[in-house]
Amino acid sequence: MVSLFQKVDYYCYGVLVTLAFILILPFIEEKFVNFLGGFSVFTIGILHGANDLRIISKRFKNHIGNLYIKSLVLYVLVVLIGGAFFFIAPSLSLLIFILFSSYHFGEQHWSDDIKQNIMGLFFYSIYGALVFFLIFSTQHLEVAEVMEKISGKDDFLHFINLPKSFNEFINSYLAFEFFVGVTFALSVLFILNLIYSGLISKYLFRELILLMLLFILFYLSTLLFAFAFYFVVWHSIPSLKDQLNYLHGEINLNSIKKYLKHSLLYWFLSIFSLFMIYKYVDFESTYFMSLFFSFLAAISFPHVIVVGMMKSQ
Repeated sequence: MVSLFQKVDYYCYGVLVTLAFILILPFIEEKFVNFLGGFSVFTIGILHGANDLRIISKRFKNHIGNLYIKSLVLYVLVVLIGGAFFFIAPSLSLLIFILFSSYHFGEQHWSDDIKQNIMGLFFYSIYGALVFFLIFSTQHLEVAEVMEKISGKDDFLHFINLPKSFNEFINSYLAFEFFVGVTFALSVLFILNLIYSGLISKYLFRELILLMLLFILFYLSTLLFAFAFYFVVWHSIPSLKDQLNYLHGEINLNSIKKYLKHSLLYWFLSIFSLFMIYKYVDFESTYFMSLFFSFLAAISFPHVIVVGMMKSQ
């Protein structure tokens, strides 16, 4: 069975899905939009990290004995440390999460064309940060509120420890202007990186189209859905494709079944978590978004490292 991924560039599918949601989002209630975002993260989003231990086992199968147990213990330990760090130093943890995720998003999107070296790391991070700041710019009020809830302070930039006078200047400005300014700077850096990498003629037009569509979708949605949409459609599904190729050498019905079989426990836990969240958590409450991103950050740290090792082989 030949995979559809091998017949048509996934970019085309992603653009069509993005356009479809741009058209239907204005007609969907916000509560359902948020539920849809949470559902996609706790199913497909969690699934794309459910085989991390198998990736580690394959990556180092000839080096370490009893690798699965050792990897499991280390993996859980990193998650717990990440969660504890969010509790002890929430603002710094949030900043690290954004930096890690920026690199990770960019790595998934560009690793086939940009090598994993110092310039590659910079390129990945710039692109991923650009996606984040597109979300921040279009959802600036909700972002500022989440940062305040996570940090426990009013100043959404206080973790940078700026002088008081400059802090007051920043706070007198709308967060919107700050986010838009950073987005513009990142856009320029991204284009310069395309020129430096010799990819400007091949990718500039299609990437500008994609970023424009994402900007519109982010503007029409909520913070939760905006993040979830990119996380699932433009990151998790392409990552699943890469993992299937890495673990099974091909993408077909049989390899997908094997992947799901080994993910069954994690899949069940994600569905159970989804049920508990749907039953007990109010998606419209002020605490949900800070809890959501803190949870994602804790499980993201080890996953970013594992995928980096997979792509470096």
